[in-house]
Amino acid sequence: MLKKTTKGKKKDKRSLPSRITNDTVAEHREKVLAGGRKHKYPIQYSKHKLVWNTIFISIAGLVTVIVLLYLQLYVWKDTSDLAYRITKILPLPAGSVEGEFVRYSDYLLYNRGNMAVLKTQGQDQAGDKVAFQRQRAMNQAVQDAYVRKLARERGISVDDRKVDEEMDRQQKDAGLSKEAYRSAVKDMIGWSLDEARDGIRASLLRWEVSFAVDEAAANLVKEVEAQLKAGKSLTDVAAALGERVQLMPETVVPKTNKDGGLTEAAIRTADGTISGVIKPLGGDGYYFVQPRSRDDSSVTYSYLKIPLTTFKTNFDKLINGKKVTYYVHLDQPAEQKSSEQK
Repeated sequence: MLKKTTKGKKKDKRSLPSRITNDTVAEHREKVLAGGRKHKYPIQYSKHKLVWNTIFISIAGLVTVIVLLYLQLYVWKDTSDLAYRITKILPLPAGSVEGEFVRYSDYLLYNRGNMAVLKTQGQDQAGDKVAFQRQRAMNQAVQDAYVRKLARERGISVDDRKVDEEMDRQQKDAGLSKEAYRSAVKDMIGWSLDEARDGIRASLLRWEVSFAVDEAAANLVKEVEAQLKAGKSLTDVAAALGERVQLMPETVVPKTNKDGGLTEAAIRTADGTISGVIKPLGGDGYYFVQPRSRDDSSVTYSYLKIPLTTFKTNFDKLINGKKVTYYVHLDQPAEQKSSEQK
């Protein structure tokens, strides 16, 4: 009986900690801290795991968004308003020309305008016409990129004042209030006023660049001015310069005619007198105007035109020479396919 009790006591016997002395205090402190770490490390591990999981999920989500954007814009070639809003926020390219990116948002904006016109004509479901207008919108976006490159190289810009003046002029010429003008723009080409401002700015910049790059036309202006100063008529100058200029012997237009400033110049100039050189807004050349006669409602005048050719010639070379890189490959219109096969 005594033996059994002793045996049981042996089983319950536990080792007691050794005596703590100055020599062993560091060892005992480490044992206590080690015991505490057993409770601390699981929490620390959970925090690290949460951080890594968050990073992984964020990266996976970002990759998914990028893939979906790529599919939407470059594979499915979405032209919806959602795609436009995305490309307006994210400056994604639709191509490049001479190192300048073609803005995807520009392509979609021009395409929306073209499709709005087709819709009013009841042809927005005609496959070939839709393909043609999309290609036309892309060419316009490419041209805008080329213009931006040339403008930057020459320090040319269009400020807000010029844009506002042109928009006010268009509104006034149409005889519309601002609200009516807004509605007309929306109904005709599906643009907001801000988008119309962007379109006007691009047009004005293209106009400025077209004149700036055409040194041949500028030199021809000086030659024409010299001949006019020597007493020659517009007909004489046209005969001397041949195909380099264009002569309109006589045209009759209402005094309210909107042609970029030619009619206004004819009204301001005395009959028989030749005006100074004119750069009509949105025009494609330099003009010299000579009014012939007028009445209360109309004016008759002749004009000599020096056409701008450099910008168009250079741009056509880029397009026809396949020197534009496209990231969005559009379906070719049937007419273009047949012409290329020939």
